[in-house]
Amino acid sequence: MIKKVLIVSDSHGKSKNVKEAIGKEKPDMLIHLGDIEDDPEKLRRWLDERAKKSIPAIFIQGNCDRYMSSDVNSVLKQVAMFELNDHKFFCCHGHVQGVNYGLENLMYTAIENGCDIAMYGHTHTPFNDVFDGFGDAGESVHILNPGSISLPRGGNPKSYMIMKFDDNNDYEVELKSL
Repeated sequence: MIKKVLIVSDSHGKSKNVKEAIGKEKPDMLIHLGDIEDDPEKLRRWLDERAKKSIPAIFIQGNCDRYMSSDVNSVLKQVAMFELNDHKFFCCHGHVQGVNYGLENLMYTAIENGCDIAMYGHTHTPFNDVFDGFGDAGESVHILNPGSISLPRGGNPKSYMIMKFDDNNDYEVELKSL
């Protein structure tokens, strides 16, 4: 069971910051929400070397990643949907979902896909809130943005999130800074 997930976004080529967070947190999984502007396989190697085993990682393509080589872009996903510890995740960078103008599109996309957790980057600003009572059945979606691990905005520090699961698959999310 995965107990600890490191969530980062918008490293913009400054992968040493992600490496620092990996070393500090020792995660069981990594989710990078886009604008990596570097080779994601390098981050995967750091994860695996630190843990001395293969660690799962999700890499999302951000709007600044479209100029990278086709080899790198084949690793990056436009969106990722997956189940983890009885929760269904929807991960994106956010530019296509228009997160600069509100989170409704992201929230409804997550609900339509049966996801209870939605994650995005792009804005370089941390966000952590639960939207309750939406959709046909009054679903709730926990929406998260770890901010930027390299180029924060709005006076925020370089940040990332840690999601920790307990034995009942309940989780807590903590915003941390480098």
